[in-house]
Amino acid sequence: MSGRKETVLDLAKFVDKGVQVKLTGGRQVTGTLKGYDQLLNLVLDEAVEFLRDADDPLKTTDQTRRLGLIVCFLLILVILFKHSQEGSSFI
Repeated sequence: MSGRKETVLDLAKFVDKGVQVKLTGGRQVTGTLKGYDQLLNLVLDEAVEFLRDADDPLKTTDQTRRLGLIVCFLLILVILFKHSQEGSSFI
């Protein structure tokens, strides 16, 4: 066995492409994947958060908040979607 560690997901093909990330606690963010590491910490540029419903915090609304450049740490990453104009699909 080699000493080289590899990520569970091959994210290289998604660099500089739009992705949608769902975080623990119900937060949902879209942005351009700029980088990642072996632990799947993500760097997203032009990130936008979908605000949650005041009555049900697990639901998102159409309201958004611009975040800019962000880092999503592994501990808060739940699921990752490829985001395009045609729609989102699970990676």
